[in-house]
Amino acid sequence: MDSAFNILLAINNYSHDIATAFLAVSGFMLWVLSRHYPESDDKAIIFHFITLYNSIKTIAKYSLIWILIAGVFRVTFYNQFEWSDTAGDMQVVVIGIKHVVMFLIVGIGITHWLRLDKKVKILKIKIERYN
Repeated sequence: MDSAFNILLAINNYSHDIATAFLAVSGFMLWVLSRHYPESDDKAIIFHFITLYNSIKTIAKYSLIWILIAGVFRVTFYNQFEWSDTAGDMQVVVIGIKHVVMFLIVGIGITHWLRLDKKVKILKIKIERYN
């Protein structure tokens, strides 16, 4: 393979890992945010909560999109670029387990995301009433 292509593939793989970390942290932050749902009717608190939610949601959404796009290239060139002869076929099992764990984490994150999205819609209605 061409060295420029190898560099682009390495960048792709590292950015895939970073996007995975961003998605995991975003899911955790959505959970934390859901635990601090404002009971107050203070417009400033509600607005701040919605702003935080939208920021975290944006990071999560684009991280998930990048994971899917970069993952296609990562899977396509895995044997040529990342395969370890020392680990042999056991790396397939390990990668499978890793992906099961990550799908669980993402699933839990999406569950909190959807629950929180419903609550944020209610908060947006509250803010509209104030205007």
